[in-house]
Amino acid sequence: MTLRSALGPEPGSKRSSLGHARGLGSTGHGSAHWYWERLTALALVPLTVWFIVQLLSGVAADYDSMAMWLTVPGNMVLMVLLTFFFFWHAWIAVAVVIEDYVHHDATKIGGIIALKFACILFGAFAVVSIILVGLGG
Repeated sequence: MTLRSALGPEPGSKRSSLGHARGLGSTGHGSAHWYWERLTALALVPLTVWFIVQLLSGVAADYDSMAMWLTVPGNMVLMVLLTFFFFWHAWIAVAVVIEDYVHHDATKIGGIIALKFACILFGAFAVVSIILVGLGG
């Protein structure tokens, strides 16, 4: 043990004294989660406003009008982006809740794996459905 390590964390270090004493520190993953969660939320704001305005304009009155509306390439692309960012944001946000509030390790890992599979499955299903309806299938 060096003198510096015996005295505690380096000045300006992000590790707390308790974390230094226990040999623990930040894994560095929390800031990435925070960043991506905020970025996906930022992308969802204009996409959600656009979608709500479209719905209020009567675009989803029936299946045929919605299918016709999805044939416009811009509408299809924006719907795919809305779906993609929605499921990505849900994945990150619910994973953080599971990590914070589920304390049994096996349940936590199983929950996160199930969440990832569900988001990928339902997201892919939604995107394929949007594309098929938009292409007239």
